[in-house]
Amino acid sequence: PCSQWSALSPLIGPAAHSAVHVLHGLGLQRSRLLALRPGQSIGSGRARLDFQQEKEERPDWAAGRERSLSRAIGWQSSRSSSRAAAELGPPQGGMTSGSSVAAARLMAALVTMAQLLQPSLGFVDRCDRGEIIIYSPAVRAGRDAGPGCYGDTGADCPDEETFVTSPGWPRPYPEDARCRYKFVAGRNEKVRLNFLAFNVEGLGPSCEKDFLDVYTELEQENASLLHSPLLGRFCGHILASVPRTVVSLHSVLVLDFYTDGNTQKVYNNDNHMAMEAALGFKAQYSFVPKADYEPGPRLLAYSGNCSFLMETSSADIDGVINSPGYPGLYPDNLHCNYLFRGFGNQRVRLQFEELDIYEIHAETFGEAGHTISSCPIDSVRIYDSDQRLRQIHSDFCGQKAGLTVVSTGSRMRLEFITSAGRIPRSRTVTSADLGELQRKGFRLRYNISSEYLRIDRGLRSNHLTGTECDFLIESAGKSHDRFQFPSVRGGRLCRVFFQGVHNLQRSEMTLLRIDGMAHITAGRRQDGRCPGLAGHLKVYARGQGADAVPDADFCQAVGEASDGRGGSLGEPQEFRSSGPQLFLVFDTRHLETWQLAPAFIINYRFVPDFGIPGHQPNEDDCAFEYVSGADKAHGRTNSPFFNPVTKAHYPHNTTCSYRFVATEPNQRVRIRFTHFYVEDFFIEELGNDKKHHTVGSYVPCAGDRVEIYERYESPKNSGRFRLEKILTYCGTSIPGPYVTQFDTQELLVLFHSTWDKWAHPEYDKRTASGFQIEYDFPVRTSLFSNKFDVCGGNISSDMHGGVIQVPKNEQATYQPDLICEWHIYPSQPGNQVFVQFPEFHLEGSTKSCSMAVLRMYNGDSHVPSSEVCGADNGIPAFYGRGSEHVRIRLLTTAGSRGGKGFKFSWTEALKIHPGTGHCPGFQCKRTRHCIDHRLECNRLPNCGSRAVEYSADFDKDRLRWKNHTKHERDNSDEEINSEKCHSIYAKATGPTEAAYQLLHVGIGVIVTVLLLIAIVAFVLYLKYALPLPQTPALTL
Repeated sequence: PCSQWSALSPLIGPAAHSAVHVLHGLGLQRSRLLALRPGQSIGSGRARLDFQQEKEERPDWAAGRERSLSRAIGWQSSRSSSRAAAELGPPQGGMTSGSSVAAARLMAALVTMAQLLQPSLGFVDRCDRGEIIIYSPAVRAGRDAGPGCYGDTGADCPDEETFVTSPGWPRPYPEDARCRYKFVAGRNEKVRLNFLAFNVEGLGPSCEKDFLDVYTELEQENASLLHSPLLGRFCGHILASVPRTVVSLHSVLVLDFYTDGNTQKVYNNDNHMAMEAALGFKAQYSFVPKADYEPGPRLLAYSGNCSFLMETSSADIDGVINSPGYPGLYPDNLHCNYLFRGFGNQRVRLQFEELDIYEIHAETFGEAGHTISSCPIDSVRIYDSDQRLRQIHSDFCGQKAGLTVVSTGSRMRLEFITSAGRIPRSRTVTSADLGELQRKGFRLRYNISSEYLRIDRGLRSNHLTGTECDFLIESAGKSHDRFQFPSVRGGRLCRVFFQGVHNLQRSEMTLLRIDGMAHITAGRRQDGRCPGLAGHLKVYARGQGADAVPDADFCQAVGEASDGRGGSLGEPQEFRSSGPQLFLVFDTRHLETWQLAPAFIINYRFVPDFGIPGHQPNEDDCAFEYVSGADKAHGRTNSPFFNPVTKAHYPHNTTCSYRFVATEPNQRVRIRFTHFYVEDFFIEELGNDKKHHTVGSYVPCAGDRVEIYERYESPKNSGRFRLEKILTYCGTSIPGPYVTQFDTQELLVLFHSTWDKWAHPEYDKRTASGFQIEYDFPVRTSLFSNKFDVCGGNISSDMHGGVIQVPKNEQATYQPDLICEWHIYPSQPGNQVFVQFPEFHLEGSTKSCSMAVLRMYNGDSHVPSSEVCGADNGIPAFYGRGSEHVRIRLLTTAGSRGGKGFKFSWTEALKIHPGTGHCPGFQCKRTRHCIDHRLECNRLPNCGSRAVEYSADFDKDRLRWKNHTKHERDNSDEEINSEKCHSIYAKATGPTEAAYQLLHVGIGVIVTVLLLIAIVAFVLYLKYALPLPQTPALTL
């Protein structure tokens, strides 16, 4: 056992030989963890290492450590010298005194070394400035290994002893120590280290107290650490503070362990005390084949020693590739290249069993909203060539196990690029940062084979690069075409994606027809599988994921024609996507790889998708129909791209029509706008109030607008129908509900979006979110209600005026879901009717009339002249046209909550004699109307109103008129200071009312007088009735 040490005896004599036996008694040669380099021992001299190098690394620390080490060695040498001299006795064999002294000094030094490195529980106890070198079996087999695990026989160490620990493990490591562990593998090996425990004082990443430096990129055993890249400096109280696995880049791995002079407590990364003392670390080491990381010949033209070529000239090949350091933390600043070269029709397939690379989740920052890349530090890049051409996808990073990439041709290139920055150096490491220490890189299986689908010229334009048999068909101005899906081998899963245009101005959907039933008739599936050579085809028409339930499910031709749901496939099958995307999944995984599934033909067409529900007679036109007999009794529709959540805008230069038809004779069409924002910046700028934009409005809508038409039979030409524009809306105010007239069963809504609208100063020529409509087809009889005593009808009076109140009971509210329509006729031809509203309280405001609205018409016209809602007592008088009657229509919706209602007075203006100018009644002072005397002083406005201020300005820039009118009411018929109205009001009150008023006054006077009398009486009582207090007499 001591033959290596005994070889020194001719040099130092018998005394040294005895010293060797002393060391043997200390157990040095059985230090199983150490594999000493032949010809070198770890004594006080070796323990000093290269002080010049250490002074360069940490000059202040090295100077202090040198002094403390010298003192320790001097103390132990003097102590050991006397004990060794006593054991050896006087010199023997003619040894000189000088030889004896030399032998004693050598023995003292060896004893000191043994004490420093005396094993404790099989692990290194102390290694101040010591370097522990551990060689692999391959290294020892090729050289004269010294004492250690392998001894002279070269036998392997027991598995349970292939560990390395901090000094004194599992006790706390000593203070003010340095221990360097160097692992040296063979020429065809790498070093792998798995940390099992880690608890070192300090806070990462600076680790200003104790730390463990890890070097994995040393190319030679004697390479200087000063010029070698550092994998990382680690400290912390949990195992996650250090990479769980570390693999050398070449054949050497070094751990450099430092402790300071105050190792007492360990804190975690949140500055909370974790333990009273630092325990250290424990790791298991092994030597793994380098071939796992070098899959082919090295490419010397590339730097980094991690670039390789996988090539075949004929036969199919496959293999495994591990990234440098896998499955441990990969080093910084790598640029590895892996080139794959096949032959002829071969293709390259890469399947990542594990991909774990640092990733930054995309985030938006700054006022401009820039988005940073998700792979700015480390990435995997794959090219569809052996050159840096045609990159497949973007950079890959993050965790993507199962990722599969297939080349289009016979060549492929993979690059693995890393840089610094995964762990922040400017702040304390958090728990999230610690996760980056466990990044592994990647492990993949590659295969170069001719069994994959050949992508010829006909398929290449639609082939999705990076996949074996996935295809993408995009709309690019060609509305329709056909695609022949090729015959594929078994064991494949292929997809065909159809992508229509989808942007702010246009969106498309896909119409699909699977033709050629001679090649793709269906076979009945058995236990979820298609029989024979049939492929399994699934259709996803709603853009849902492949894990969802498909919209259609077929098998290819193998006999009986059935779609698995009992339906026959004897005719072509058509599908329509519900958005811009539709895709097919063709599955042959149930077939053997040598079997071929037949090809089939797909006919496709891209048509505009406006995002509007309803029947579309022509897919290319934005025209939709809603028929009461064919559709449900009610529903919703909207402007193009309308979305109440995302507030998407409708496109420019678009015209859409919505045709509503009531098929039953007694049905009508009713619509209600639930949302309305049709852009017209000029209209918004005017601040229009009380009225909508074309009904008594200041200006007409000239930009984007919604127009409502009615189609009805012309009264003059029976059998001929007339399409008449009823209303036009724009801006932000929600219009009121609308019901077709009683002679109309068809309603048309046109939406126009123009480009030549006036530009907004901030948003330019913008659009808006559009509108949404609720529609139904109510029966005419249900539109009339008996809930009001007076709810519509024909009105005329010999008094030439009157008043209508809705509801009649002032304490009640009007009811929802009804129509009230009043026709007010003049009693004599030539008289004009006008209406005034002394009280008006409907639901809504200037922003919305969606629940209730009141419209006023001239005669039998379908076009309203005014519409109002909300609460407003200042509505100007509405005048009929000539001697035509006036029609007033009240509409409330089913969702109306009711309101106070309104009161309107109607007046018939009498004719004034054209010659004499005589008024047969009362002539109003301001409006000069002639009204019936009986309407005078009735406490209602009957003289109408007049325009006192009118302006019409033409905007040359916008080419539009801006009109404004101010009205003034005429209450001359109700002036209370006139003697006539005073007497009329007195007569109207009657004697009973006057008597009551007099009685109230009298009672008040009497009560006041009685109260004054009572007060006076009480005061007098206090003054005269009560006896005066007596003054006691003075006693002298």
